[in-house]
Amino acid sequence: MNGGLGTGNPSSAFGRRGVAKRIEAVAGHLPARGDRLLDVGCGDGTYTVELAGGYVRVDAIDLEPQRLDAFTERIAGTPLEDRIGVHKMSADSLAFDPNTFDRVTAFEAVEHIEDLEGSLAEIHRVLKPGGALSLTTPNRWFPFETHGVLWGQRRRSGLTAPFLPWVRPLHERMSDARVFTTQELGRLLRGAGLRVRAIDYLMPPLDRRPRPLQNLSDGLEGTPLRVFGMAVAVTAVKPAR
Repeated sequence: MNGGLGTGNPSSAFGRRGVAKRIEAVAGHLPARGDRLLDVGCGDGTYTVELAGGYVRVDAIDLEPQRLDAFTERIAGTPLEDRIGVHKMSADSLAFDPNTFDRVTAFEAVEHIEDLEGSLAEIHRVLKPGGALSLTTPNRWFPFETHGVLWGQRRRSGLTAPFLPWVRPLHERMSDARVFTTQELGRLLRGAGLRVRAIDYLMPPLDRRPRPLQNLSDGLEGTPLRVFGMAVAVTAVKPAR
């Protein structure tokens, strides 16, 4: 995609409501607790820290040194420092033993992974039988590109090219992040040996908008219009032996 997939927005770009909505969605699919958690594409640790309380041991991986440094500084001197391992690691080559993790999470990450099929195969490998992958990622049917639009070498607001995600050839030229339909995600997950358990659509959090607009946006998640949500949240399970 336009010379490669980008690194994506920092977690803070989604605001507190955006982070909370994503965590609530995947926790609603399956309780966020267990022995081991792996957070793929952890960035600065915003999501990892929120989930860490439910797990005995947490590992978090990313490829961006600056974000990993920010994460390490964030937990330094806190009780989480000894419970969270922060690693520079690619998702398609996980340095963990098979059947290690109860849960793997990937918040707004899979759209940036170059070898997505290989990474899903690795996630399947390190999940315990009965363990689950939970991810959130942009929804193709949301009419605006949430990572911005590339006009030449310049990135502009997604508002400058409405409906771009709906036109795949143009989107592939003008974006450095993928978008997915739930059907596409289902095929990818099933191909990796995972069984889809739950799917939700998430409307824009509208963090800086008046509460009535936030309530309206949240309310649409319970209507047929939810299929045009900004993101999808999917949980898939590795079948038990």
